[in-house]
Amino acid sequence: MLEIKKDEIPFDYDVKDRLEFICKYANRDARFFNGYVVSINRTNLHYVEPHKLVIGNHLFLFFNFKKEIYYQTLRNKIELKDFNSFIHNLD
Repeated sequence: MLEIKKDEIPFDYDVKDRLEFICKYANRDARFFNGYVVSINRTNLHYVEPHKLVIGNHLFLFFNFKKEIYYQTLRNKIELKDFNSFIHNLD
């Protein structure tokens, strides 16, 4: 039987504070969820689940110590400096 273990990753508060500031400046309500390190016991398989930022119905993913944020999937990369203009154009 597979045993899956999830360990919570604490936020890098520099990135989180910057995202909170951008969301407040854009007058958007934001909810943050911690990421996890997911591992399968008795194997060497590990997965880093990114932190999540939810604005309305829009999901953004981000990692600690990175200057990119991802929109819905890891294929849609947005530079953190362009995030303000991106969320202004939502909905």
